[in-house]
Amino acid sequence: MMRNRSDNKAVKQSRRKFFSLVMRGAIGAGLAITGGYLLFKEEPEEACSLDFTCTLCGNTDQCALPAAKSYRKYEQQKQETR
Repeated sequence: MMRNRSDNKAVKQSRRKFFSLVMRGAIGAGLAITGGYLLFKEEPEEACSLDFTCTLCGNTDQCALPAAKSYRKYEQQKQETR
């Protein structure tokens, strides 16, 4: 049996709708997964309020962040070479 042109257009239109729905679903799922990850990810226990500029911070002696530790080590080496 041969299809006429009107049946062919109906098939193409439904295929286009199908791919459109699949893409919308994939984008929606990606947004939901990304949103869930951002919502439920664990925050670090300690965060720097000065964006890791240890020279401006008055809390470098007690800070446990890696940037503060390397800054203290740098300051010790600088004092030892004097």
